[in-house]
Amino acid sequence: MNGKKLLEAVGEVNDSYVEEAAGYRKSRKAPLWLRWGAVAACLCVAAVSAAVLLRGNEGLTPDPAPVEVTNPIITVDTVEEMEEYLDFPVPVLDKETAALSVLVVQGYPVMGQVEYADGSLYRVQYGSEDVSGIYGGETVETRDMTGVQVECCTFEGSSYAVWTDEGFSFSYTGDVNEVETLIGLFRQAAKG
Repeated sequence: MNGKKLLEAVGEVNDSYVEEAAGYRKSRKAPLWLRWGAVAACLCVAAVSAAVLLRGNEGLTPDPAPVEVTNPIITVDTVEEMEEYLDFPVPVLDKETAALSVLVVQGYPVMGQVEYADGSLYRVQYGSEDVSGIYGGETVETRDMTGVQVECCTFEGSSYAVWTDEGFSFSYTGDVNEVETLIGLFRQAAKG
């Protein structure tokens, strides 16, 4: 269609249609029922969400009865009492002890520990692993003490020794020269 035909077509439109179109205004407001319906729908969604959130925590948070965990360390008064718990001898050096204790693993006493008043610490248990409880130490030398290979180690300025003998693991934190005495005491106690 060219411009001339368009002008002719517009000219043929009835003037009453043009006046009616000029006075026409589109209503911008939604009907009242639609507005109140939207508000009601929002309130329903909010109420349902609140109910789900408030009730949703039920059953998710456990509320167990108090659980008792037994202490894995038994403090004893004498070496004889310690040996009753463990089924092996725990000989001690001839110096003052500060504490005697037994480590329990899975309900079974497995390790004897002697803390001396001078700060040294002696541990013994069945097996062949390092029982020192010191991780990251450095082996300085390995000494043969009465036929037992003893690893002499240091960690942060402290000296300690670890060794195995007769199916047992040992560690001693303190003066490693005392280890030979411990080996002799243990062998003597195991024989008799």
